[in-house]
Amino acid sequence: MVAGLRLPEHSHCRFCGDPIPFGEEYCDKECRSGETKRERDEKRKEYRFWGSAVIVCAIVVTVGVIMKLA
Repeated sequence: MVAGLRLPEHSHCRFCGDPIPFGEEYCDKECRSGETKRERDEKRKEYRFWGSAVIVCAIVVTVGVIMKLA
């Protein structure tokens, strides 16, 4: 980096990381929709994880109760 050289104040797109004017979140509509889709997919994955965890816990408790009664 050259001493004394400063870049203009800027942000980076939340989706692709390209430099954009300061205060903006996305560089275009395509990146905005891509980020929305990524967040939706991430949330769906999280719901699947917690749903699976609850099902596994229920199975473990059920098997434990059955084994105790047998």
